[in-house]
Amino acid sequence: MYRKAWLALAIIALGGCRIVSEKELADLKSPPNPHMAEAAKTWQEKLVPQVVQLARPAGELLTALHAAKDIDTACKTLGYRAQDENPCIFYVKVTGNVEKIDTVSRSGKMTLKDTSGADVVVQIGPTIRGTQLRDGYKGLSYGDFNDQVLYGDYGRAINDQAVKMIQATPLKTGEQAEVYGVFSAWDIPDALPDVTPAKIVRAGGQ
Repeated sequence: MYRKAWLALAIIALGGCRIVSEKELADLKSPPNPHMAEAAKTWQEKLVPQVVQLARPAGELLTALHAAKDIDTACKTLGYRAQDENPCIFYVKVTGNVEKIDTVSRSGKMTLKDTSGADVVVQIGPTIRGTQLRDGYKGLSYGDFNDQVLYGDYGRAINDQAVKMIQATPLKTGEQAEVYGVFSAWDIPDALPDVTPAKIVRAGGQ
C-alpha cells in the first residue's frame, strides 16, 4: 500500500516537470545579461558616437599629453578610466594616408601617416587585441555585469562589432582615411600606441 502511495506521489511530481535544454539550464544557473543582447545596438547608437565626439586629432592629443603633469592628470582632462586599477583610455582621431596594410597575421594592422607627421598603427583584425573599446565606453562598467567571464564576453562582442565595421570599409595602400578610435596607456606615451578603431571614414565617403 505504501509503495503504491509513493508511486502516485512520484507521478504527480513528475507531471509538473519538463525536460530543459543545456542552454536553458545554463540560463537558469546564470541568467543572461540584457547588455549582451544589446551589444550591436549599443555599438551603433551609443559607443561609436561617443568615441567620435570625444576624439581629438592625433597631434593635438599627443601635445596635450606631453604637457600634462602626469598620467592621472592627463586622464582626468583628456581621457577616461572607470576604475583606478585600469589603464587610462584616450580617444583619438587619425587623419592621413594609408602607408601600409599588414594582413599576414590574424591580428592585422594598418599604418597611417597622420597629418601631424606621425606614423599611427591601427588594429584591423580580424582579431582585435585588448578591450579598449569596451573600457572606453562610459555607459557601462564591470558593475553592470558582476561576472568577470560575462564582462569578458561583452568585450569580445564589442570587438566583433569593430571587425564588422572594418571589413565593411576596406582600405587600400595610398588611400586617405579618417580613423576615430581609442588606445590605453599606463603612463604618458612618447608616441601614440596602437589604436583600436570605432569608425573609419574613407576620404570622400563613409
